[in-house]
Amino acid sequence: MDKKLKHTIQFIHQQVGRNSGFSTPENYFNEVEETINTSIFLDSLPKEKAFNTPDGYFDSIESSIQSKITTEQTAPIKVISLRKRMLQYIPVAVAASVLLFIGMNYFSTQQITFEDITISEIESWYENGYGDVDSSELAAILNTSDLEDDILASISDEIVEDYLIDIDTPILLTEIQK
Repeated sequence: MDKKLKHTIQFIHQQVGRNSGFSTPENYFNEVEETINTSIFLDSLPKEKAFNTPDGYFDSIESSIQSKITTEQTAPIKVISLRKRMLQYIPVAVAASVLLFIGMNYFSTQQITFEDITISEIESWYENGYGDVDSSELAAILNTSDLEDDILASISDEIVEDYLIDIDTPILLTEIQK
């Protein structure tokens, strides 16, 4: 027999041959929580009016508001001039700017030269996208007289062999393909 049919309510009623006599309305369990919460909320509400306005309140409210407004306007208003405040701070700002200019130009004795820049700084500058230089641009800038022929002669065979042994082959192949 089909397992789905075996566990249905109709199948059980057929086997027992009778109704149990108990039944629940349709969607009872889906709606029972909301019904209980609603009845608890309605029971907690006060049965009498909680807020009362005094007699003639709306007749006298306008005059009381008007009396408060007129008393507040009669007080003298202190005005602070923005121009005076700005004129106080201008000499301070000028003095600070002059001191900063003198300090940066005359007390700074360290000069940065090209020799102070390390190779790792140049590599990081180039890798971070600041060095978008085409090889044709480099060729136009560099003169052949700047390159020495003895550069390759100064590299020993042992250094080349160590480099080739230590380099990762897939990296080397990707560098060659570029």
